[in-house]
Amino acid sequence: MSVQAILKLPKEHGAWAMFYVPLVVGAVVAASFSWRLALLALSATFLFIARESLVVWWRARQRGRPQREAQLRLLIYCGLAAVFGAPLVFVYRLVWLIPFAVVAVILLAVNMKQAEQLDERTIIGEILAIIGMTMTAPAAYYVARGEWHGSALWLWALNALYFTSSVFYVKLRVLTAHARTDEMRRQIRRRCALYHGFLLGALVVFTLTGNVNLLAVIAFAPALGRAFWHLVNPAGQLNLRRVGVLEIVYSLVFLVFIAWSFSRA
Repeated sequence: MSVQAILKLPKEHGAWAMFYVPLVVGAVVAASFSWRLALLALSATFLFIARESLVVWWRARQRGRPQREAQLRLLIYCGLAAVFGAPLVFVYRLVWLIPFAVVAVILLAVNMKQAEQLDERTIIGEILAIIGMTMTAPAAYYVARGEWHGSALWLWALNALYFTSSVFYVKLRVLTAHARTDEMRRQIRRRCALYHGFLLGALVVFTLTGNVNLLAVIAFAPALGRAFWHLVNPAGQLNLRRVGVLEIVYSLVFLVFIAWSFSRA
């Protein structure tokens, strides 16, 4: 049995990118690295890993089948998250992390309800998960700087907008190749086109109002380009591994240009 299976680590490579890319972006934009940031990374990582065990335990509990192994893993991961996270609040007095924790708990509770009904893979479910995972961007910025700033919220918004794009794009590719009906294909094409049209319009407005610069627009270019290309030229075949690798590459391009854009702001 693999280490991933034993520790119940998230299996989706995209989820790791959605979690760590915003964290790195927040740290790089803050331009300050310290033990506080290391503590945040460790605490947040254990919470991120704990979700898999939480889902297994919750589903088993709802079905009346105790899952002691999952419960033990959950307690260990949450305990480690608390051990590394507590000094940030009680020693470094970074009290704004508390609202982040409250929002994370609320989103996790909603996600558990969806998991119970086996619909956490819906578009809404995945967007809520992305909102939670991309909180690492403002959290890292705040912890690294030691003070709150509006840039943290912009980092959160831009990361959430970017990674939400991948939800619509991947569903577009999967359903174009494997949808059971033509109506499902048409529906996901409409939704993908609407979201990326909205995203492009939002970036134009953000740029014209001076909230972001051209480098931020470039950060989104690969995501917008691959979505519009496949909307116009739908591919009948799908290589999920290749799609996943390219998504990680695009997210690294996003990381570089978004960080660069804020460093020049």
